[in-house]
Amino acid sequence: MTVLPKSGSGLRSPEITGAILAGGDSRRWGRDKVTLRLDGQPLARWVAEALRPAVADLWLVTNHPQAHLALDLPLVTDLVPHQGPVGGLATALFYSRTPWVLLASADTPFLAPELAMALAEAAKQLSRPALVCRSERGLEPFPGLYAARLLPRVQEFLPKNRSFMDFLERVRPQVWGPKIWRTYDPSGASFFNLNQPEDLARLEDLAAGRQETQAPAAR
Repeated sequence: MTVLPKSGSGLRSPEITGAILAGGDSRRWGRDKVTLRLDGQPLARWVAEALRPAVADLWLVTNHPQAHLALDLPLVTDLVPHQGPVGGLATALFYSRTPWVLLASADTPFLAPELAMALAEAAKQLSRPALVCRSERGLEPFPGLYAARLLPRVQEFLPKNRSFMDFLERVRPQVWGPKIWRTYDPSGASFFNLNQPEDLARLEDLAAGRQETQAPAAR
């Protein structure tokens, strides 16, 4: 099942499509991470709110569309299921109606809207087919900016290799180091993801800290 989104209107980056990867079967969790609630809101909704100001179209790439209808996000179903993030990228590029796709993972709820917007704006002058960040862990494919023209290369790569890092090595993206991306996300929280169940406590602490920071001062 594929539910294509309506074209955006009045948004800042009409040349950018936002795509959120719902991920796999979450075997380590025993439940769907995408719908897991953080501070009362599903993880995917956190990511959608961060991406929305930067893109013209926005959807969730999923292998389980029925389970994700309640998220109230436009959905596209993976062209070939269970191919990992590279397969999700192929699906996003295939359905994109814009020259660029801003790709994010559904389990990164603290994606900074400022970083998403900066990546989208970079498309105007980007000569390479992709733009990603590098943290102390190495290359961070999400959030990342990917040209729709990469689709044939992804389709050629995917039957032989499902490693996103190997794909990035092949396409040689432009890379933003910490000196650049910390301008938009000083804490690096955009790259915090939910790999293990114990990571949830860390994200809940971050959510609580953000609430305290944003709360109005007592009078």
